[in-house]
Amino acid sequence: MSETSEGEERPGPTLLDLGRERRAGGLMTVLVFVFGLAAGVLMAFSGYAVLEESASLLLTVFLTVIFFITFLGALLYILKGPITRRVFGVAGTQLELFAKPLDEVASGAIQRDLDRVSAASRMLIQIAMARYAWASTRKWIIGALTGLIAAMAALAGTALLFKQNELIEHETRLLEEQNAKIELQNELLIQDVQLAEAERNAQIAVEITAIAQLLGGAMTRADEREKSMASASGQPVKGGVGSFRPVVNPWLDLGKPLIMRITSASRAAKPYRFLDAPLRAHDDDDKLRVAMETRRADLPASYERMKKTWGWTDPPEVSRLIDRAASPERAQLLQVLISSGIENYEFLNHFGLDLSFAHAEDTDLTGLTLQGAQLSYASFDRARVLDTDFAGAQLENARFRKARLERVAFRGLPYRQLRAPFQADDPAVFMTAVNGADFSGSLLREVDLSAVHGSATRFDGATLVATDFAGSDLSGATFRGAVIVSAGFEGSGLRSVDFDGAHVFAEDFLDRLAEAAAPETFRRDRFRQVEAEMADAMATVSAFSMLGEAQARELGGERVWRIERVGAIED
Repeated sequence: MSETSEGEERPGPTLLDLGRERRAGGLMTVLVFVFGLAAGVLMAFSGYAVLEESASLLLTVFLTVIFFITFLGALLYILKGPITRRVFGVAGTQLELFAKPLDEVASGAIQRDLDRVSAASRMLIQIAMARYAWASTRKWIIGALTGLIAAMAALAGTALLFKQNELIEHETRLLEEQNAKIELQNELLIQDVQLAEAERNAQIAVEITAIAQLLGGAMTRADEREKSMASASGQPVKGGVGSFRPVVNPWLDLGKPLIMRITSASRAAKPYRFLDAPLRAHDDDDKLRVAMETRRADLPASYERMKKTWGWTDPPEVSRLIDRAASPERAQLLQVLISSGIENYEFLNHFGLDLSFAHAEDTDLTGLTLQGAQLSYASFDRARVLDTDFAGAQLENARFRKARLERVAFRGLPYRQLRAPFQADDPAVFMTAVNGADFSGSLLREVDLSAVHGSATRFDGATLVATDFAGSDLSGATFRGAVIVSAGFEGSGLRSVDFDGAHVFAEDFLDRLAEAAAPETFRRDRFRQVEAEMADAMATVSAFSMLGEAQARELGGERVWRIERVGAIED
């Protein structure tokens, strides 16, 4: 009791003080929670970058707070006695000290000494509050240190997680770049293989040059023959002097050795893929694109309209191979034969002339007969084909995109009507195969496509004038966006044919088509006609660039309808 009797006697802590301490502890808990929540939200929205930039500051703050709390805890432990004596009036809070006040309370109660009981009770409360205060302080210090260390560890784990995610994202980007480079490397390896094949085929060019020299001799013989025939008949000379080019007769002027050499060279030249030319000297559309490219930044809207109208595509940054194998050497051989004055190719075709896969883009085929020719997968894009006969030719998957075809025959013929040496006493029709051929964006004027195998043939965006499909199998063919000025489909098979977006010049086009087509091959209910403007039809490039509005009106009439597909196309 001596510790409480020294100096002025202080009242013990009340219940209000205890409530205040609890509220202060609760407020501290709320502040720590709000701080953690704010830090988590900041990291969630800002990411690892903010944490990485503020790592030194955060570490300094955490270490400072930990050091401060540790120092405060050590100071409180050292000054525990004086602090509790000054605050509670007692220096010790061991459990043994509770015995004496309790004894005093009991004795005073027995002796009915209220002052003694009051003093002993006050001492008991002081000791209890002093012990509670020290226990709470110790718990707070330990809890604060533990919480800070846990928060620091959690923050470090979060930082490591963000860093791991950042590294994974970076690694993913590197893998994507690596895959792109591997893909490019594979493409370059394929290019090496194909270009090696091109180098091997370049040797064929030497043989073609030698053949061209021999064909020059054939031209001389043809010229002399025409002079002799003209002199004998007293007619003016057609060949030789005053004639641009004599007509070479393969049977009379070439001879079997040269014929076999020509056909052998055509078979020795193999198709391969080569680099697609970024610039095409004979493609007017592409030359216009290159010209407009210089004003693309200044006229973006105009460029985009022209790009959509003409179907321009931006060239790739890295040179690419053409989309399918082709043979420039076979096209070169064909051009040499044409230039030498050969117009009839049946004799060469009979002995095995192979022009399939010929890359004969921008070529002029005028006045030729190519009956029975091997032209599968040949490319005649942007070609000018006039007065040429392909009867009985193999033209599967050949390309005539953006070409001009006038007075061209792809028809099937009875064998007895074919040119020699294909003639035979057989009434069966020698069918022309154009399955999968592509006439997109072309002009077909007075083109005979009757009695042909034409499954999956494409006429998208083409312009058709006096085109005959009578008796042909056009199953799966497409005429999307085509301009059909006049065409005949008498007896043609039209299963799953698509006319969506095509423009026609007859109000009853679909009705007549349903009546003319082979029975049960055309579904009239899949399409409807709506009236359109001539300008809509002329928006098709092949119509306004190769036919013109004036001729369209003259040949088709003033009114135009657009066909719209309203049902599924597949049977």
